[in-house]
Amino acid sequence: MLRRELKMKNIGKITTTASILNAESTGGLHNSLKHNVNYISSEYFGNKYKSGEMVNGILHVNLLDTHFDDNKFDFILTSDVMEHIPEPYQAFREIRRILKPGGAHIFTVPFYQTHYFDEKRAEIRDNRVIHHMEPMYHMDPNNPNGILVYNIFSLEMVLHLSRIGFRTVMHKLYDFRYGIFGNNGIVFVSRKV
Repeated sequence: MLRRELKMKNIGKITTTASILNAESTGGLHNSLKHNVNYISSEYFGNKYKSGEMVNGILHVNLLDTHFDDNKFDFILTSDVMEHIPEPYQAFREIRRILKPGGAHIFTVPFYQTHYFDEKRAEIRDNRVIHHMEPMYHMDPNNPNGILVYNIFSLEMVLHLSRIGFRTVMHKLYDFRYGIFGNNGIVFVSRKV
């Protein structure tokens, strides 16, 4: 989707002067972007660190409260990140704050296409995790035990994003060349309006 936003061909490294924040510091997308001068990669290492600190040479960013100035980035990329944030809509508001006007948050999340309401699987109350359903964990390169899923999103997310100040488009992808199979290859592009 980033290539489409940048009007680029679908092969090779992505070279751009656009300012990009990517909420991952490994993987194929990171590798195709890391040579760019206005590219920042990050990870989240827990609440014992302040956003903006370096942890083992990697920038720590808390998407609930970043250290970035308003209107900084052309693009923010999060691949299966938002479901692991206890208050995802606070993070979406923070992402909007640091995007330039007209900038886009390109992201993937687990998404129920036929549900109206988000599934709140867990939340934090009084500094403890309260589970509303059987705990679900996703693989995480920084945590061998995986990372807890707090929410699975639905059409409700698109309404929340509109109220926050985004115009969101859902793209359904199906492409054997990139290993995208099945009916849930969805990428969202939320543009700051």
